[in-house]
Amino acid sequence: MDDLFAGWVGWFVASFLGLSFGSFGNVAVYRIPRDGLSVRKPARSFCPRCSAPVTWRDNIPVLSWLLLRGRCRACGVSISWVYPAVELVTGLLFAGFWWRLGPPAGGAPVDVLVPWVMAFLCVVVSAIDLEHFIIPDVITLPGVALGLVASLAFPSLHAAHAMFDATSPHGSSLVVALTGMAAGGGSLWLVGRLGNLMLRNQVEAAGVEDAMGLGDVKWMAFAGTLLGPILVLEAILVGCFAGALVGILLKVHARVTGGDGPVGLPFGPFLSVGILLELAWPGLAWDVMTLIHA
Repeated sequence: MDDLFAGWVGWFVASFLGLSFGSFGNVAVYRIPRDGLSVRKPARSFCPRCSAPVTWRDNIPVLSWLLLRGRCRACGVSISWVYPAVELVTGLLFAGFWWRLGPPAGGAPVDVLVPWVMAFLCVVVSAIDLEHFIIPDVITLPGVALGLVASLAFPSLHAAHAMFDATSPHGSSLVVALTGMAAGGGSLWLVGRLGNLMLRNQVEAAGVEDAMGLGDVKWMAFAGTLLGPILVLEAILVGCFAGALVGILLKVHARVTGGDGPVGLPFGPFLSVGILLELAWPGLAWDVMTLIHA
């Protein structure tokens, strides 16, 4: 039975869970940034255009969107491709983490449950940040508390860290989480302050107060509770590199096409890429940098 669950049945369950969480993620992405809505009320999903409730048959992840040809059954308004994309990406991430950290690799349940939760949140945060340029406190602040509690309850999350003491597993795991929180949030806060000094003109042109929002700082403080200080700094480096690369490519594209380049980019999606990479392959970013400079 264990071999069966570790095989195709496990993959199916992981993918199904991911698609289901992705469907709920769409609710969070739409409602959290909007006043008067929450993920709990109203209880049923609805069309943003005509407010018609979405029936169960029209709420099957990805499949319903395809069958409806991307349109609301009630009013016919177009349904954004973002909805099936959120579901599909979440499903793929759940399946990917099952492959990397689940029973096929001999991992413990918490070793895959925590990455699943972070994968779900990374998709939600990225989608919200891309549309609204914010990372809501309702995600990050409870996340910090949950990350500390999870680290205290499940010392295996930080057992590989150099600071971990097997003779006092719960206490040392909490210390690693607190250090990671400080490293993730503190380093990004410092980068933001330096950015305000070095990019003052660009910040003013973008019409924002800071080169980096505090939402990004809180997001990486949350990530630091689960990654620890070393991996969260690597995740930030990956995010900075990915963001810079995309920014350069967009600038080049704008110059070639004669358009205007982006004034600013949401940082949350790039930081999320770094988080996911470090959860799946801890230390990979540092290994690649070491290989390049060897």
